[in-house]
Amino acid sequence: MNPKRSGWITGVVALQLLYTFVVLALPLYLLILTRAPETRSGPDAAEEVAGLRIAAAVVGGPAVVALIAWFGLWRGKLWGWCLTVLMDLGLVGVFVFSLIDDGRNNIDGVVVALTASAIVTVVYLLLPKVRRFYWGRNHSVLAAASLPPV
Repeated sequence: MNPKRSGWITGVVALQLLYTFVVLALPLYLLILTRAPETRSGPDAAEEVAGLRIAAAVVGGPAVVALIAWFGLWRGKLWGWCLTVLMDLGLVGVFVFSLIDDGRNNIDGVVVALTASAIVTVVYLLLPKVRRFYWGRNHSVLAAASLPPV
């Protein structure tokens, strides 16, 4: 890691790595559930296994993109910050929709925890000190690109 990084930057990178590991573990968990005896012995076992596999594929794609975004964030790249913010906001939207769709009487604690951690990560990324770190490194490039040739 870069010794010039503040604790805020190191904290957001570590938080995003932890969040990325959780998002990567979710499709693996769903695939493990397809092998569970309880899943295979149910009345609609084939449909349940197919549904779990589809869910693992749907969650797996954003998980890989989140890992790529974390790498950019760790390297101090603007694209990593942008991709991380977009991915986390997208996941917040999916998780909030899941909470609303399930109904107030059927709230899942895991989804609430994932939603809260995604919101905290986005807020952390949007803090002025963190934004300046990622956007400030690229101002010289953007300014040089906007100057007319001499």
